[in-house]
Amino acid sequence: MPRHIRPFGLIALVVTTAFVVASGPAGADPLADAMKQAATLQSQISANNVQLDALGQQYDGAQLRLQQAQQTIADTQAKVAADEAQLSAVRTKVRSRAVSEYQGAINGESLNALDFGDARQLLVGQKYAAAQAAVDNHLISELNAAKQALDQAAGDVQQLASTRASLAAATSQQQATLNHVQGQLVLLVSQLQQQQAAAELRASGNDGDPGAYPNLPPVSPLAAQAIAFARAQLGKPYVYAAAGANAYDCSGLVMAAYASAGFQLPHYSGAQYAMLPHIPISAAQPGDLLFWGAAASEHVAIYVGDGRILEAGGTGNNVHIGPIWGQPMGAARVP
Repeated sequence: MPRHIRPFGLIALVVTTAFVVASGPAGADPLADAMKQAATLQSQISANNVQLDALGQQYDGAQLRLQQAQQTIADTQAKVAADEAQLSAVRTKVRSRAVSEYQGAINGESLNALDFGDARQLLVGQKYAAAQAAVDNHLISELNAAKQALDQAAGDVQQLASTRASLAAATSQQQATLNHVQGQLVLLVSQLQQQQAAAELRASGNDGDPGAYPNLPPVSPLAAQAIAFARAQLGKPYVYAAAGANAYDCSGLVMAAYASAGFQLPHYSGAQYAMLPHIPISAAQPGDLLFWGAAASEHVAIYVGDGRILEAGGTGNNVHIGPIWGQPMGAARVP
């Protein structure tokens, strides 16, 4: 799995926030200074939210690979055990036949009295034992390969968890800085957040214009149930790698929403996109899923109509509804 280093760069940016707010030069216009500080702080908070969400999806993907490797090891170990038992039985039978033929020979029986049918069967048994041993060796090779995959996935999980811990620590420091901003600055942060989001959407050319996304009914009863479930989660917090019932990350919310309608999805945006039929983004209807990042590896949201999405994380923390933002890489429909 490619390792993303963007969160490390973001950590360095976030850590400087305390200096910007605490020691910025005092100007002749306190309001202008406050607005400048608020703009810098809000830009860092928004970038942090997006990076935490992307990191969460990478972690979900690594966990999925870890589970798959563990299952492969368990399946292969069972095959090895079964083949070893069968091989042991064949070898026991071969040894028994060999002893019987040898004892007959030393007891003075003539060659004519020997059972050549048994001798031929003995030869066949020997060849079968050799073939079975080759199969067993192949399974052991598969087992070793699966263990290597397990080690790789476990390493990815550990690295992503470490990166997330560093980013979370930086976010905590950023939040502490924000807590120092009082009165009018707190209000300005909220206002500038809305202005910045609107400006970014206009700049991207994809501002969630309802005219570009017709307000159609959900594509199916399944989609209607998923949207209803997701709406019931509005306001619940975004939590890294969570899938309910009190908190969610982006793919965890989508997975839980469609599970409520009886359709199972994996807990990773990239795996969700890979298993579903793809549709043009411009053809999205309520209940369809929109994805961000290379191979859908960074974010997923539920389209709810009028150019708006229901998401956990993304451009905000809590589960919320907002306009389509940035540049989604693709869309998919739950059949």
